[in-house]
Amino acid sequence: MVADDGLSVTVGMGKVRFTHEPIGEPTPKPQVLTVKGREFTYFVANVGNPHCVILLDEVNDSVAKEYGSLIENDNRFMNKTNIQFMKVLNRSAIQIEIWERGAGYTLASGSSSTAAAAVARALGLCDPNIDVHMPGGIINIDLNKSYAATMSGAVCKICEGNFVSEAFHCTIK
Repeated sequence: MVADDGLSVTVGMGKVRFTHEPIGEPTPKPQVLTVKGREFTYFVANVGNPHCVILLDEVNDSVAKEYGSLIENDNRFMNKTNIQFMKVLNRSAIQIEIWERGAGYTLASGSSSTAAAAVARALGLCDPNIDVHMPGGIINIDLNKSYAATMSGAVCKICEGNFVSEAFHCTIK
């Protein structure tokens, strides 16, 4: 849904599962991963794509850049994974730094926000309505009792261009 004369948007993100398997777990289960001698406790979440949410006392871009690629490619994640390094700010806000599989360090992500917020809520650290602070901005995630998520946030024009259909011409034989 587009609102405020096109200045905000709300999107249903589906139900968050706390597993990478087709059938979800009712709550996230802590797991441990050691990378470069540092031990991380992480929680798996799935928003149609796999996420590894790591709860920390402090987060910044350097932790995401130093450990993100190594965790993304760890052999326990068969199809690689997105990583959120998360700090709980209060009952209604978290801060995340993001490493996306195949893309690297990322300033903002809707599925990452949803996964991290769901883990924070499931662990009892946050209420159902959570503002997710990222370097690229703030987005709001609202979770119902079954962890179906609704994402809302401000939008703005970032670029403009022309579509050249000839660039996509292909011949099927």
